[in-house]
Amino acid sequence: MNSTDANLDSALTFKDAFPLEIEFDVDRKRLLDYLLAQARIGCFGSALPFCLLFSLPFFKAHMLPYQNAGALLWLGWLTVYLIAGCVVCALFGSILYFSYFRPSARLQAANLRVMVDGPYLRLVTGGFILLDQRFHFRDVSSYGTIQGPLLRRHGLKSLTFRMQGRPSTPPLSVAGLVDPDRVRDVLCEIDASRELTISFPDDATETGSDG
Repeated sequence: MNSTDANLDSALTFKDAFPLEIEFDVDRKRLLDYLLAQARIGCFGSALPFCLLFSLPFFKAHMLPYQNAGALLWLGWLTVYLIAGCVVCALFGSILYFSYFRPSARLQAANLRVMVDGPYLRLVTGGFILLDQRFHFRDVSSYGTIQGPLLRRHGLKSLTFRMQGRPSTPPLSVAGLVDPDRVRDVLCEIDASRELTISFPDDATETGSDG
């Protein structure tokens, strides 16, 4: 930012009673627990059906010589192959979880920042890849909160907001904020003040009028 922009930002004043710069608190412990739960579901829960289905062809190939065997033998070997599929799922999921998703979740919980910077809403997210975004309040709308079963289990809500001009894209969602309902209300009030015409202090206006 050059000196002109810095001077302009220092002269900004808004109708709301909030500071020019605000950083909202993040419950990083609960957020980390939530992200780790998501990672476990993704690594183990998603892989389990595929591993079980993958074990069935091996089971059928093994049972070809035993077409006339009793149901108890078939059930026994099916159980063995399903257990083997679960073991493969545990090994494969553990590799994914401990090599990437677990450390990524820790970085995401540590990196999250939600800030107000004058007329901008700043959002810092990401794990191994850090994304730092600034949105002008005139481009942001439809603030809300959402809470699904997993968020509710961890005592969290997600703050959501939509960018104007992107009606077909889902709203941006941020989980992990302390008191997200209050954050939503504060952002709505700030948005109403700072999305419109920039105003300047009264003394600057008077100085200009005095010639």
